[in-house]
Amino acid sequence: MIGFLSGTVATVSPRKILVLTPGGVGYDVIPAGSLLAEVREGETFSATIFTIVREQEITLYGFGSDMEKSLFEKLIGVSGIGPKTALAMVSTPADQFQKAVAEGDVPFLTRIPGLGKKTAERLIVELRGKLNLETAGATQIPQSTAMIEATDALKNLGYDPRMIHEILQQAPEQASTETLVKFFLSSNA
Repeated sequence: MIGFLSGTVATVSPRKILVLTPGGVGYDVIPAGSLLAEVREGETFSATIFTIVREQEITLYGFGSDMEKSLFEKLIGVSGIGPKTALAMVSTPADQFQKAVAEGDVPFLTRIPGLGKKTAERLIVELRGKLNLETAGATQIPQSTAMIEATDALKNLGYDPRMIHEILQQAPEQASTETLVKFFLSSNA
């Protein structure tokens, strides 16, 4: 299987990128939105690749990061979601997508081409425990050392990361680790 591809971009279209390798072989890559936005004809290309082999074809899907590829793999593992729909989901901003899954935002998810209401609901149920939902909205929490330590301590006690995020967002700024943990525990009681 092809897991990484490097070469020169020969042509770019909205649905595929033709990459010429130094050995003279050209590969069609179906890109995620982030990868498509970065490439220009004649420039150097390198991307993480997910290969799907079927009876009649071999398809290469290209991603700008390992995180995108990992998300794509999780998405195609959900019943009713094929590679094209998964690629459209990966092409939406990751924080918005993960936040929609965490909050069960079906209307947001159904705006993605190829994703209906029932499939969006199934996606939410199946992915809630599989995605790193802490990154959804994580930019809103000040990442002080005390905040990181308090969050880790509370996760080790078995609390839900999303609940920790919501409660600690209301905590006093510049609080110590101990104060943050006490604030969470008193708010959660």
